[in-house]
Amino acid sequence: MSIPRPSAAELAVLAERLGYRITPHELAEYAIMLDGMLAGYDAVDSLPDSPPSTKYTARSFSTPTANPHNAWYVKTKLRGAASGPLAGMRIAIKDSIAIAGVPMMNGASLLQGYVPEMDATVVTRVLDAGAEIVGKTHCEYFCLSGGSHTNATGPVHNPHRHGYSSGGSSSGSAVVLVTGEADMALGADQGGSIRMPSSFSGTVGMKPTYSLVPYTGLAPIETLIDHVGPMTMNVRDNALLLEVLAGPDGIDPRQHAVRVERYTEALSGGVRGLRIGVVKEGFGLPSSEPDVDAKVRAAAAQLKALGAVVEEISLPAHAQGAAAWTPIGIDGLTNTVLHTQGFGIGRGDHYMTSMMEYLQARKLRIDEVPPNIKLFTLVGSYIIERYGFVYYGKAVNRLAGVRAGYDAAFANYHALLMPTTPMKAQPLPAPDCSVTEWCRRATEMLANTCATDATHHPAISLPCGMSDGLPVGLMLIGKHFDEATLYRIAYAFEQSGDWRQR
Repeated sequence: MSIPRPSAAELAVLAERLGYRITPHELAEYAIMLDGMLAGYDAVDSLPDSPPSTKYTARSFSTPTANPHNAWYVKTKLRGAASGPLAGMRIAIKDSIAIAGVPMMNGASLLQGYVPEMDATVVTRVLDAGAEIVGKTHCEYFCLSGGSHTNATGPVHNPHRHGYSSGGSSSGSAVVLVTGEADMALGADQGGSIRMPSSFSGTVGMKPTYSLVPYTGLAPIETLIDHVGPMTMNVRDNALLLEVLAGPDGIDPRQHAVRVERYTEALSGGVRGLRIGVVKEGFGLPSSEPDVDAKVRAAAAQLKALGAVVEEISLPAHAQGAAAWTPIGIDGLTNTVLHTQGFGIGRGDHYMTSMMEYLQARKLRIDEVPPNIKLFTLVGSYIIERYGFVYYGKAVNRLAGVRAGYDAAFANYHALLMPTTPMKAQPLPAPDCSVTEWCRRATEMLANTCATDATHHPAISLPCGMSDGLPVGLMLIGKHFDEATLYRIAYAFEQSGDWRQR
């Protein structure tokens, strides 16, 4: 198939829109040269666009018959190897992750009806390990919310209190763990989307070091901050699942000098002698709830009682990291949502061009996106149209200093500690709420989680108590590729008592 060539009038309009002053005679010359250059695009279009092969071929899905929290998108019975480290485990897959032959909506009305033709690497790995994939879980619209109210099918409700947020964007993945409908789940994290639902719903969620787990076959937001990782009900299962997920796949180009460990072997080491810094900048924020701060400080005291050296420290880089994340996240997602058909550019892995074509065909329906996405893309478009990607570049340059600030703290401490989210789960906004309320409920919980997506340090959220019937999340941050130490600390805390009674 040949790409249609623009008429002289269309080329003139395009040139004017781009701000080019081109004479009619010059336009005729450009048209001839353009025709020759588009032949290269024709050649690409004539080549097969083959995705990585799918190892397991039995594919079926069904609409969930019971879905009181709106956590499930579709149910499946996809079995992999007959044996392996995950044998007998039921795994739920966030709906931003591709499973060949199974619908992938990514929370968005614009993607309803889309079916990918490939398995994400993480899907193949859990199947190779003997797990059964029992379904795909609802996530936020294009995964661009920390709440759980933006999915096109309606909100995902907190498993502890109906009508409250379960956290986002891996909303459903957290819920089906708490309700016992899955044993393990996969989530993705660009600003806290594994850890925030873990905090609100009461699960263990690990955002691994950047690139430790391959991102091949996932819908991206921005290449620099895209992460995928495990969500479970306990620390041991989380460490086991990360062992299965971690390591290069030969496709994701971000995976250089990746260090993989046997994370389950680190669990029993205890915390005696480990040094933990309690980051004061993570507490007392404008959005902080006093009971959340108190529960997390009590957890720090418990770790001290177990033998760790626990000290309060000041880490200005933490707040600077959240500031640097903003242009990267906003400008990046604006480019992804509005200009690159939901997939971004600049990577050398595999592009799901079928998804890109699906979104391109629906570009005139962009008004369907929810208010928070309109807000993000209005901000990003305003900046990009006036300054290009200068602020994106400045933010990336700033990250070197922010990362150095964290690393300086790690010269003295094995891990850093703070609340995962400054608050507990909040009420879901009413369907007729203001745009301001809708957007606030999508972003109010990001303050402590987003920085490590930009600095690429691993961070784990685990429940550390209940207040007013809702979970409170504790976050531990570690050195690059030192997930083992985070698991060691988290396991010691988990084994020291039932968090529900704290």
